[in-house]
Amino acid sequence: MKNLYKQTITMLVLVFLTLWNYPVSADVLPALADYCVQSGGTVEIMPAEFTTANGLTIGHSKSFCTFTADNGFIVIGLETFASDKPSIAATYIKTLAEIDSTSSLLDGKATNPSYNVCKNLNGTMIGFVVNGSFTNASGASDICVFGDGSMVSAWSLIYMANHRSGYEEIKQQVQAEPIVITGY
Repeated sequence: MKNLYKQTITMLVLVFLTLWNYPVSADVLPALADYCVQSGGTVEIMPAEFTTANGLTIGHSKSFCTFTADNGFIVIGLETFASDKPSIAATYIKTLAEIDSTSSLLDGKATNPSYNVCKNLNGTMIGFVVNGSFTNASGASDICVFGDGSMVSAWSLIYMANHRSGYEEIKQQVQAEPIVITGY
């Protein structure tokens, strides 16, 4: 019964992604969503929400593969998690060294350490430009977007680098092989 439920959710997500003209070919998308679900994740669509002078604005939505582990919430872009295409986010997920309290990745003006880590890895967040973020039922998220479009929650990235319980297993399921990135 649980598999039927997950398959139904996956199909509904695929329908919504198709309606929103998500830029992944139709033959690849089901495989990415299936891999997420088979890995124990949930495919979740998160809209970009931000505040303007006219009030709350709902921007484009993106798909993520989400997990829970150690009372935490892991969020990785669906393509970043399930595709075998190399990406910046997948590389950091797999290779980023531990981030201790003396790490230069924590340096910055933001009071939220995840924002500083994202910025110091040359990523960006909606919150760097306007008051907003990608959101889900749990609220705002700290999605770090890299120059190639790959995405991961900056807190998830920190916890994976620091080997938080349950996060290592998710990290090992990221499909893409790391690329060479220098200077971090």
